[in-house]
This record gives sequence, C-alpha cells and structure tokens, in this order.
Amino acid sequence: MGDQAKEIEAATPPAILQDFKAPVFADNKLVLYFHPYNFYSQKVLLVLYEKNIDFTPYVVDLCNGEQYSSWFLNLNPKGDVPVLQDGAFIIPNSTHIINYVESKFRGANHPVLKPDQSSAQYDQVMIYESAVGRVPVGALSLGSFIHDDLKLVPKAPFIGPVRQSCLKNNDKVLDLLRRSVDELESNKSALKQKLDIQIRRKDLVSCRDDFQRVLDAVRHVLLYVEQELSQQAPRNEWLTGNEVTLADISLGLLLHRLYQLGFENYYWSFGKLPQVEGYFLRFRQRQSYHKLQPSNFEILREMWAKTPGNYKLGAGAGFLGMAMFAAFAHK
Repeated sequence: MGDQAKEIEAATPPAILQDFKAPVFADNKLVLYFHPYNFYSQKVLLVLYEKNIDFTPYVVDLCNGEQYSSWFLNLNPKGDVPVLQDGAFIIPNSTHIINYVESKFRGANHPVLKPDQSSAQYDQVMIYESAVGRVPVGALSLGSFIHDDLKLVPKAPFIGPVRQSCLKNNDKVLDLLRRSVDELESNKSALKQKLDIQIRRKDLVSCRDDFQRVLDAVRHVLLYVEQELSQQAPRNEWLTGNEVTLADISLGLLLHRLYQLGFENYYWSFGKLPQVEGYFLRFRQRQSYHKLQPSNFEILREMWAKTPGNYKLGAGAGFLGMAMFAAFAHK
C-alpha cells in the first residue's frame, strides 16, 4: 500500500444518510440523471453530444448519497447513474440508454453510432465494445490513488491534496451504501450486491500484485487497438471507418480516463503505442470531447444552473470537491 493510503487510514466520521426531495420536470423533457465524473455517465453524455440530442441534465449528488434516496431508487433500484427519463419511460444503465437513443433519434440531425447489425462494421464495433467493456474502470481509478510507485502524472483537479481527500472519501461512500442496505425497507438485494462488488474491488486494488493484473489487462486492450490501427489499409480516421461509432466513444473515453489519472506515460507516450497516441489526439479535438470536460468550469456551471438547485442538500462542495471521487469509483 502506498504512502498516501497509509496517511489516510484514520477513521472518517460516520456518514449520514440524507433524504433528498425528488426533482420535478415537465412531462415532455428528456432528463439525464448523471454525474459528470462518472465513467458511464460520461459515455452517455458523449453519445448525446455526438447525436445532437437536446436533454435536461440533473446532477446526482453521489458524495452525499442521493443515489440511495427513495426517489432515485424508484428510478433505479441499483442506485447507479446514469438514468434517462423520457416522459413515462425510465431507462437505467448506460447500455440500455444508448440503445434507446440510437433507436429513437435518427435522421440527418442525429448521426448513427451503431451500424446496421447485418454489416461487417457492426461486428467490428461490437468487438471493440466487448474489449473495452471488460476493463474494470472503477478498480483502475481507485487503485491509481492508492499506489504511489506508479509515478503517474495526474491532471488537475486530481493532484496533490485533492487525491488524498478523494481516496479518504471512498470510505464515506462505502459507509453510505452500508447504511442504505441496513436502513432502507426495499431494494436491499440490489444494494447488497452492489456493496459486495465495491468491497471486493477495494480489496482487489489494495494489493499491489492484484492491481498489476488490472493494469496488465488494460495494456492488453491497448496493444490490441495498436495492432488493429497499424494494420488498417487504407488508413481510417477512426476504428472502423471515417465516421465515429460507439466503439470510438468507448475507446476514446477509456483513453480520456487513463489520461486524467496520469497513465499516458505508463501506456502510450514516448513511442510506446504511437497509433493509440495519435488516435487519442484526434479524439480530443472533437467538439463532444470539449463539451465533456469537467475541468471546464463554464460548462459545469451551465449544467449546474440547469439543474433545479432547491432539490440539493449540501451538494455544492461535494460536486466540485470530494464528490469527484465518489463519481470516479461509482461502478
């Protein structure tokens, strides 16, 4: 265990499970319940941006346990973000959300991100989706905060004291989940399963040898991508052609997460994986990527302003502070 982890082993104050008032939106609104630092929320955001879909954002206060409030568990008994609400339709889970908007929003203004199932390109997209989907992003994020020996180069705001605060806050998030399992009358089975997964993840990444296996799994995925990009003939701009697909969103977002955590030198910089490095540079130039950036406080303020503020209890500090890690480790 790294020095940072040892420094914050002191017990944190008991977490208090708050209640939150359910937000109210017009029936004709497409509402996304999410957190801007949550990996799967970011994936849905990228899809919505790429498809030019207008939506109303609602930022769920993961740090203070809004995902375990009764109103949110009515939307998703697992207490996970993101969740999409389209009138009377409630769609939890990023995969289901993406399938839903792909089916509903088509035409010249809404680019298709999943090719026709009868096409060879569809098979290629699904291969990449499967490979990236097996990467344990939550464990990768948590472990990067624990093990100092990796000599990572994290990007703001995940630097210095914020890293220690984020790591310490992981215990608070787990405690909130435990209290939810103990105190709530319903949804116990789904929440208990989620708690077991998060405890196993914490145990996994606390061991340096076990965490190395996570890092190696990521390397295998990136090596596969490097090989496939190198063999393209003719050379495409993206993974399966010259138009962005869901495979590009998944891979680009994984590279973005690795970059935020400071893994670029560990994996692809300095000529290690030149095709992957060039691909990520292209991905970072997309408008959807710039809209996604949580470090762009103008975008955050705009999204926060669109969220009904009177429904939040103590979310302000958590949203830009320790809640970042609650979202990073969520799923």
